[in-house]
Amino acid sequence: MPDLLIEIGCEELPSSACREAIAQAPGLMDAALADLALDAGPACAWVAPRRIAVFAEGVAERQGGGARSVRGPAASAAFDDAGGPTKAAEGFARGQGVSVADLIVRQDPESGREFVWAEQAAEDAPLVDLVPEIARRVLEGLRFGKTMRWGDGRGLRFSRPVRWITAKAGAVTVDFEVAGIPGGGVSMGHRFLGGPVDVAAADAYRDALRASFVIADHHERREAILQGLDAAAHAAGATWDDPAGKIEEVVHLVEWPSVITGRIAEQHLALPERVLVTAMQSHQRYMPLHAPDGTLMPAFLAVSNGDPAAADIIVRGNEDVLDARLQDAAFSYERDISAGLEELDRRLDDIVFHARLGTLADKRERLRGGVADIGAAVSAGRDTRATAEEAAGLAKVDQGAILVAEFSELQGFAASHYARRAGRADAVADAVAEQYLPEGPDSPVPATEAGALLACAEKVDNLVGAFLIGEIPSGSKDPYGLRRAAAGLVRVALERGWDLRPADVLVPSMERFRAQGADLELSDEAALDALDTFIDDRLVHHLGQEGVPQDAVRAAIGANPGGMAVTAEWARALHAHRDDDALARAGTGANRCRRIIAGSEHGVSGFVSAGDPAEDSLAVALDTADAAIAAARAAGDPAGAIAAAEALAGPVDAFFEAVMVNADDPAARDRRHALVRRAGEAYAQVADFEVLVLKGGE
Repeated sequence: MPDLLIEIGCEELPSSACREAIAQAPGLMDAALADLALDAGPACAWVAPRRIAVFAEGVAERQGGGARSVRGPAASAAFDDAGGPTKAAEGFARGQGVSVADLIVRQDPESGREFVWAEQAAEDAPLVDLVPEIARRVLEGLRFGKTMRWGDGRGLRFSRPVRWITAKAGAVTVDFEVAGIPGGGVSMGHRFLGGPVDVAAADAYRDALRASFVIADHHERREAILQGLDAAAHAAGATWDDPAGKIEEVVHLVEWPSVITGRIAEQHLALPERVLVTAMQSHQRYMPLHAPDGTLMPAFLAVSNGDPAAADIIVRGNEDVLDARLQDAAFSYERDISAGLEELDRRLDDIVFHARLGTLADKRERLRGGVADIGAAVSAGRDTRATAEEAAGLAKVDQGAILVAEFSELQGFAASHYARRAGRADAVADAVAEQYLPEGPDSPVPATEAGALLACAEKVDNLVGAFLIGEIPSGSKDPYGLRRAAAGLVRVALERGWDLRPADVLVPSMERFRAQGADLELSDEAALDALDTFIDDRLVHHLGQEGVPQDAVRAAIGANPGGMAVTAEWARALHAHRDDDALARAGTGANRCRRIIAGSEHGVSGFVSAGDPAEDSLAVALDTADAAIAAARAAGDPAGAIAAAEALAGPVDAFFEAVMVNADDPAARDRRHALVRRAGEAYAQVADFEVLVLKGGE
């Protein structure tokens, strides 16, 4: 049972491609082995900048597939009246790797019908003969976000040019060629420190490369980097930090990591710490160092892929690069400070936010209106709303700043910093700094209420503008990050307990775009429908992360009990009570009512008593239930609404037992349909029982 190694050697891969390969390569190997009837342990991948290696332990030396018969289409569909094969027969034969002439017609023992069958011979090829096919499947199966061709441009598409393939079945070298790329037993070591590497056996691969200055296993490489950073920081009497999360990228940029410590010129420490750290991390991927008291030290750590013996030269080169970056940052910062807030704000008149949605000055005015709308919708205090509106007027001043043009990561922070330097209140500056939060699922929401108002206004403006011009996310395409914006809106509302109804802020936002003369495509009604669905989907996803299943959230959304906070509580309650007999009985009644009136035009004019005791009894019960459900909805009390639905279940059951709803008498039929409609409407105020999965399957 030899181990199997396939290494794809290539030019330096970007870190994103390395992560894609790690996610895909083991599955491709597992699938290839299974398809070829080769038993093996689960595959794993080891990925470095110049190689993608996939390894399976204990692979069978020969195929284990026996002879088998595969049933195809019915004989009547496989052959025409003249006995000639149809496209169905040809396609089946092609898919099974046999000719049409080899297809057999025989009766299926279970159905008694005649079908065509393909007879597959027993598979018995040795592993070494199948390695080229396995390598081809892995090589051609990898999918990258960006690919390229090389040579004559007619060959394989891959993230970077492929230069060699190493294939070992145990100690056996497999020589072959795939897509014009030779395969054999030789790998390549570090580009500068190593050379050709003879791999003696599959399980000796990592040790052989380590001897040529390559740590092929990305897990091991990451651990070596972390240990090196810890040791270097300890030697400097400091702690290192990675606020931008660059470690995962660095792991895939080096093959033989060593950590170096560089110095920062003292004059650069006059820059704000956030600017210094951004300059270190955004392009250079350096790690800042902090002293025990938390202050930034004039030093940094970097992970080198060069020769550790040349560390002094490497350090000087990195120091020079960072010094140039910080000189540029200092120049930009000083120019922005000299310009002042008023000049930065004036520049917004000339900066296009979107060709169809106006300038950043237009957006600034929309944000002012947006925070006012949201503040009113969530009953924010007067002082908070005033702070948020002032922050909205300053939120985009850094879009005209030279510093942000160079370091886009500083948007929001730069506006906040410049506002604080200009003497604006700390509360205003804090809100400006929080306008883009949360930036992702693991990012914090704004800590201040004014910041939360501004962050929501920013997201609403982006969503409404994009939807009105028809640029709605589809599939995996979301160039404006609108799913993230909607998810952020949901998170802020729920974490702050805001019972925000999206329509209350979406509609005024649409009016502002139209008042500014934006070049819009969708009607307000169409955009609002699409936005409601889009935001509902984000609420479903968010609550799903809490453990509330989709059906409960959809059922709560269908009941429309209130804004986001109340709807979330409603969904949690429906899920918590889904196995209760009370809710199951209510669901049975609701679905029965729905089925009876589906497509019916009877009873639309309402119920007028004709003295029938069963009808009048249900009408009284409905009066009581309507009042109880309305009170529960007004109080945001899902448990109270569920209790009212439970109380209605008995009278509804009794009504159905006592009368024939679809009576022959048209007048009676209308009265009874009217009652059933009313009962269905009462239930619908509690949940959309059509989508809610309950005890007993209702």
